[in-house]
Amino acid sequence: METINPRSLNEISLEWLNAQAGLKTSTHSDSGPRTGAETLASISAFKVETVGETAGFLGDICRVFLTWSIEGAGPSSIIAKFPTLRASNLETGQGLLAYEREMKFYQHFSAECSLNPPKFYGGADVSGEGDYLLLMEDLAGARFVSQLDVLSSADTLACVRSLAAMHAQYWRAPKLGDSAGLYQFSDWAEIYEPVIRSGWPLFQQDFDVLIPDQMRPMFEPGNAAAGAIFKYFCERRPKTLLHGDARIENFCFDADSGEARAYDWQLAAAGPGIYDLMYFFANSVAPETLFEEGEALLKAYHASLVEGGVSDYSFDDLMRDGQLAAVLLFGFCSMVGNFLSNGGETEYAIVSATTPRYWGVCHFFKVEEIIHSLDSRLTE
Repeated sequence: METINPRSLNEISLEWLNAQAGLKTSTHSDSGPRTGAETLASISAFKVETVGETAGFLGDICRVFLTWSIEGAGPSSIIAKFPTLRASNLETGQGLLAYEREMKFYQHFSAECSLNPPKFYGGADVSGEGDYLLLMEDLAGARFVSQLDVLSSADTLACVRSLAAMHAQYWRAPKLGDSAGLYQFSDWAEIYEPVIRSGWPLFQQDFDVLIPDQMRPMFEPGNAAAGAIFKYFCERRPKTLLHGDARIENFCFDADSGEARAYDWQLAAAGPGIYDLMYFFANSVAPETLFEEGEALLKAYHASLVEGGVSDYSFDDLMRDGQLAAVLLFGFCSMVGNFLSNGGETEYAIVSATTPRYWGVCHFFKVEEIIHSLDSRLTE
């Protein structure tokens, strides 16, 4: 009889866990040949707990503790990431192709990616319509930082260098054009328009007080140009593998080495590396820190690209692309409206902490210099 895939953590069963081939094939994969006894190991019991209060807007995440019939035969815990049950967020996730994007990334890129994503144990389409449940390595032993907190200079630099190493690894790689393995950055051109249309009124409704007066005239031209910017980057600028949602809460740090690891790949795409870096600044770095350390961070990023073999991309290219990429933050506010409007204190605290960082990035890249002449900038 076919095992039915669970739609939520409450539907996980022992039978279903034991049917997951990825958990079995990973057993003792680093310790030599498997013995007959190891092959017969099974999960004899499990316990589930929810994970994350301020994370997982598009997914419902739980930790599953596993008891094996043979001690040490498999991971003691895993992460199960379900498509969210929250109707409005599920609709947004489906519109962004988030569940398919993450599944494609884990199937085609995760094993070799230098940003060291969680080990992939398998996945399943729980609805038959591209809503994927993923089973992944539990990163509980790593150090995490909340997006409500200030990221240290050392952690910031670790993330910047790790992003650069991945971008160099996949710089202009032929594999990026494989539609079966990765969506394109230009796909956002069609997606952003309905996101802005639905989310911008919601952002204004709940978070209007957080918009500085000097930024208000920039929203209309910024939102209007979003589609053209996505296409420009995909058609005219170098492409690499993007994380797509590179912010504090999608990174963790090795407790001993401090090395950065990235998870939550629901927005992975082939596009301009500067987008990941700009987005990381906008969601992770306080404005005052960006103005003090931003240029040094950009130089560290560019130096890591060069070290990784990128020879066709100057620092001036990086700065110009950063200025244009920052314009996309106006549209991203609409996405925030879709995710976090009509919420409570937690949601308001997240937006209050992060949106000043958006404005800081816009000022740092001097978006005001190009916001009213984007048409000419995009045809240069």
